[in-house]
Amino acid sequence: MINRTSLMTLALLSALAGCSSPMQEGSPTAGDQMHGQDLAPSLATQLPRWWEGFNDPALNSLMESALRNNLDLASAVERVREVRAQRRLAAAQRYPDIGLAANYDRSRTALNGTNEDYFYGMDLSWEVDLFGRLKALRNEADAQLKASQQDYLSLRISLMAEVANNYLQYRLARRVEQIASEASTAQKQTADVTRARLEQGTSNRLDLERIESQVAVTLAEVPVARQQAETARYNLAYLLASEQSVVDRLLAGEDPAAVPPSPSALSLSSVPVEVLRERPDVRAAEQRLQAAGEFLAAEKAARYPQLTLGLLSGFEQGAGASTWALSTQLFQPLFDFGRISSRIEAGDARHEQARLAYKSSLLQALREVHTAFQAYNQGVERQGNLDQATVAAVRAVDLAKQQYAAGTVSMLEVLDAERSLFDVQRSQVQARADVALRWVEINRTLGIAPPGPAIATL
Repeated sequence: MINRTSLMTLALLSALAGCSSPMQEGSPTAGDQMHGQDLAPSLATQLPRWWEGFNDPALNSLMESALRNNLDLASAVERVREVRAQRRLAAAQRYPDIGLAANYDRSRTALNGTNEDYFYGMDLSWEVDLFGRLKALRNEADAQLKASQQDYLSLRISLMAEVANNYLQYRLARRVEQIASEASTAQKQTADVTRARLEQGTSNRLDLERIESQVAVTLAEVPVARQQAETARYNLAYLLASEQSVVDRLLAGEDPAAVPPSPSALSLSSVPVEVLRERPDVRAAEQRLQAAGEFLAAEKAARYPQLTLGLLSGFEQGAGASTWALSTQLFQPLFDFGRISSRIEAGDARHEQARLAYKSSLLQALREVHTAFQAYNQGVERQGNLDQATVAAVRAVDLAKQQYAAGTVSMLEVLDAERSLFDVQRSQVQARADVALRWVEINRTLGIAPPGPAIATL
């Protein structure tokens, strides 16, 4: 695990070495096929739907429903559609504007009396892209579209992680509720034995009061766990944009006594390091840097002459025949009181912001992956220790009850053993859930997008 994390560090540092421009040789370019869902076949075979590593049918159903119904995801699709239309608008600027024109004039003079003149025909206007201003605007629109598509992929990743987290929290709460109920039942049995011995004169009131107090404390954990489970249920209904009854049906097969699912250890070792640089948020930042550079180029091109060609053709009543006119307009800015230079300065600042954002996204990816892997490793170690502690706590309760029956220890030792068992069991199931949650975080930080429709079709 440590070696894999070190490889990720080297990959990110090599990327940062050239992050002043995302168009460096050997790095993905704006014209490359976008990754995420559209991974190369070799990567796609290594990146299955990661949540299936939990082997939990209920979780699989929740994921499928969220991908179909989530409102934020649907809104992101509409955002892509909006930006795609803006790209078509920018691409259309390279072509002439062609339309119909009509004009009517009526005048009166003392010499000629009343005159009427009208014209109708076709009007054409075309800006010749001499210095690449329109091309730069088209390239900017292309990059903005690709950034919005990567935003969509990033949202899918976050959605899957959020669904998994809430489901695991729900399972954890249900399991804690079950543990508290079982512990309180065992403590009540101990209280019954103590009460019977009190009536026989072989115990004292203090022991009974202590046990009954502990029973109440343990039972107090039940409503807390139920509230946490309800919160997770409501969150799932929101993420699925579904009625609560729909979520309840998906959760119906879940065993409340079952521990939260654990991921497959094999899945962790199968994640390729190359995926880190393909995180959608990193690629979106890269595309926005590209867009800012193209916007700056368009602003700089505005300093140079703009050539516009015009053609007017039609029928003029005054001439009594068809007529046409060809026009050429060349405009060179001279004195604009700093308008163009101000726009260039603003564009340059925008480009620098995008460059810093791109660099920050790479550093953030590195930090998040390091943290996720370290947390997962520490969580696995903690879970192993608590597994051993649980086995020892169960033996301690059995021994305490045997020795209490033999009269060699007091009820206080039994009570302490039962309390310790409850605390350890609760910590154990929390540790197991933490490992699962950290596995989810690993997949999120690696930017593994769930399968879906080809991004080019959005």
